[in-house]
Amino acid sequence: MRRKTLAWHVGLVCAWLILGMTMVAHGETDVGRTVRTWANLIEQAGELGLPTGFLRDIDPGFVTVTFEDLRTYAAEYHPEDHRMILNLRLSFNNAGGALMDVDRMTHHDVSLLYHELLHAWLDYLFNGPDPGALSPRASRVLAFAREQLHCHYRFVRITPIRQRRETEMRFLSEEDAWEVLNETWAVFVGWQIWTKLEQHREAGRIGPWTDVLFEEWAARLARANTSGALLGYYEPDEPEERRVARKRFIAPSNGLTPEGAALLLDVVLEEPDNVVARGKLVINDTQDTSEEKLVCD
Repeated sequence: MRRKTLAWHVGLVCAWLILGMTMVAHGETDVGRTVRTWANLIEQAGELGLPTGFLRDIDPGFVTVTFEDLRTYAAEYHPEDHRMILNLRLSFNNAGGALMDVDRMTHHDVSLLYHELLHAWLDYLFNGPDPGALSPRASRVLAFAREQLHCHYRFVRITPIRQRRETEMRFLSEEDAWEVLNETWAVFVGWQIWTKLEQHREAGRIGPWTDVLFEEWAARLARANTSGALLGYYEPDEPEERRVARKRFIAPSNGLTPEGAALLLDVVLEEPDNVVARGKLVINDTQDTSEEKLVCD
């Protein structure tokens, strides 16, 4: 979930992005008090079998994280100042000083965590260092994201009422297109983390793939894509429209692309080649083809 702030639209942050980032206790005004080191949190995630490579791209000082008693969302992300606001319940002992250990979180919270880490990472790719300073994998994602923003997430169909199949065509602003891409990709990353944690529930950590797990995962992915569970959304700029609906969900025809799924499985989720190839195939085979594909220059 994303919340609009100033010229950008970004939202729900259930994150543990404390890997070397500064944390601020609830009620404090000075940004400071580092509570974890980048290396320690990468180690925590690694011990659970979670992907950590893309986190190494982020400069530890890029994001400031604070805790507040939020009401509407579990957390918020403000890209204009690279600030993450987490609900107090996500902090150690609800004290607002540090995030609880990753291995004590529910699978749902860990998945939301990765959802928001993806938001922060994309913010860093677009608004952090000079593009020439990015890693090859980060540069690859940045180039593809810009390509997707040019058309696939810009000239789109939306579902004004999600429970119905009717769609409307929209030409989104750059900010709204950015939000749709962010949410679509983050939803998929969060889904993948949750699914694998659930598949390895008995083991307590994510282990190697087996044939059974592989086939079960592919079936789950097909169901998720056909059910609309992987669709992104944006919050409309127009006040009148926002009074009707706070969120506008994208239509399936403008959902996650096979190429986007493969890139995320490879670069962010660090899956082996056979999983990347199968994920791309599943998304391709379960795409909505009931409406003519929109064309734009």
